[in-house]
Amino acid sequence: MKKYLPLFGIVWLTALAGFLWGAAMVRYEVFPARLLKPPLKQLIGFWRGHPADRRPFLQRLRGELVFDPFYYAIDPAPFPMRHRLAPVDTSAYRGPAIRSLDQARYYSATDRGEYFLIYGSFAFADTHWGAILISTEGRIVRGWSMKPQKYANPNGNIGLALSRNGALATNTHGVLASYGWCGGKNWEADWGGRLAADERTGDRLHGTRGFHHDILYHAGRFHTFLGSEIVSVDEHTGEIEERIHMVELMRWARDQNLGIFDARLSEFYDPRKLNKDNLADMALTNPFHPNKVDVLSEELAGHFDRFKAGDRLVSMRVLNLVFVFRPETGEIPWYRYGLTSRQHDATFQRGYIAVFDNNPYANAGPSPRILRLGVEDHGRSVLFDLRTWGVTMPVRGNFELDDERRRLLFSDDDNGRALVGRLSGKPTFLFENRVESGKNLVLRNITRVSPKQVAEWNAQCDE
Repeated sequence: MKKYLPLFGIVWLTALAGFLWGAAMVRYEVFPARLLKPPLKQLIGFWRGHPADRRPFLQRLRGELVFDPFYYAIDPAPFPMRHRLAPVDTSAYRGPAIRSLDQARYYSATDRGEYFLIYGSFAFADTHWGAILISTEGRIVRGWSMKPQKYANPNGNIGLALSRNGALATNTHGVLASYGWCGGKNWEADWGGRLAADERTGDRLHGTRGFHHDILYHAGRFHTFLGSEIVSVDEHTGEIEERIHMVELMRWARDQNLGIFDARLSEFYDPRKLNKDNLADMALTNPFHPNKVDVLSEELAGHFDRFKAGDRLVSMRVLNLVFVFRPETGEIPWYRYGLTSRQHDATFQRGYIAVFDNNPYANAGPSPRILRLGVEDHGRSVLFDLRTWGVTMPVRGNFELDDERRRLLFSDDDNGRALVGRLSGKPTFLFENRVESGKNLVLRNITRVSPKQVAEWNAQCDE
């Protein structure tokens, strides 16, 4: 035993020296404190987690440190129509590497040479989210990875918009960001000093934090939601140029003796005392859930008698409410309540309003559909029953409708499919975000890009 005492002494003295050196690093910042402090802060920050990310520590460790590119893999239900799916062509692909991209499948029944921009989950090297550009011939030609520097919520959101110059805007992880057509990030929109307030009230007021839901491009701006505000963001700088808070909409409604926003507020709230700071205290959890703002264009304004160019159309999911307001006067000239259920993506069409009605509480089960709402009456009609394409989405959703050509673009998030087809029900293009047999990654949005635009924007790229 005595022969081991010197060894024990050396170990004890080494441990004591290490302890004293560690204490000196903390107290007096002796070497190598300055080198260890940044990574130590990162480790502590990761252990504590972000207030918007409610995943357990081990799940965050798996998703962030041990990156799983197939974290958002799902088991898709079979498409109800029998169509032979072909492998996509990745030989002309330009963009960040995507694992299993060659496993994706497509179906095309059109001879029109078009392109579709699809946003969703893809297996990039360091992020789950991004976008691809695919032709009607099944050629995937471009790709963009979406990884913001900030982190407001733990999902991909559904927002996607394309500017006149080919810039892509998304709200991945609740961060509104613009990416150039040729690759690279243009900007991330500033929170405007409102992140702290949004963290305190985000879940309570609108069920999420940061920038959320659909994004619309109109006249040099991206229009979307930041917390409880409708915001307009400059396409070049990311600066917020206009904010309209939910409280302002409520005041405008009260001035017209409209109670369309009151259903989920405290029973005897005093509208005279309502303000941005106490709205969360007077409301039930997630009282409005705004998910789409559309702007009436000069082109479509001629199809409406009671609306003007610049009017805004808003969908509020929890209230089963869609309405139009005029920002410069505060007037609310039109609203419809209860004709839709948990709806998304209300849009101006030629003389009517189209809405994606999730309709999750139908007697026959979830029955999503594209509805046409009359402007001069309270009529509604079904433009397309999405169950025809096997869609049963109770939440989320967006679409594009070309009512002149009777054509619909739709992203089936729950099955990892992007669909294009006629209102008669005939699909003309289908993309399956497959990563292996029986496994797809979720999708969030699809939009059409013309061949002329693709050629013009590609010409700017040094490739």
